[in-house]
Amino acid sequence: ALENAKYPSSKVFLKELVEEERGHKNKLEAILNDKNKLLELGFHGGEVQDLKIVDMLEDTPLSDGADYEAILVYAAKREKSTYDYYKTLALGLRGTKMGELFSKLAQEELGHKNKLEKEYDDCVLTEN
Repeated sequence: ALENAKYPSSKVFLKELVEEERGHKNKLEAILNDKNKLLELGFHGGEVQDLKIVDMLEDTPLSDGADYEAILVYAAKREKSTYDYYKTLALGLRGTKMGELFSKLAQEELGHKNKLEKEYDDCVLTEN
């Protein structure tokens, strides 16, 4: 998908998102080894706002030749799906450490969706 980004800044943005996802993996592995690391997980700027910009757009698979708009929509929808999944797990495990973990993961995923939707708004909606 990086190859299809039109502008260098778009490539940088997508690379940053990839690094954030790798960071999730590292954080979860650290929590397995040290339960106190759970405090480091989550979005630390308060509640994340769900902009809902891509929520009503059609779900389409990501093709090899996808343009930047399609990449942003696909990625934001994946983040929404993951957010919904973690939120459901958090509710089912409410009042437990695992519930807290999934709640924090849900907020991180919503933060990613928010970034993608802002990028979509800045790069796609303002150009059209």
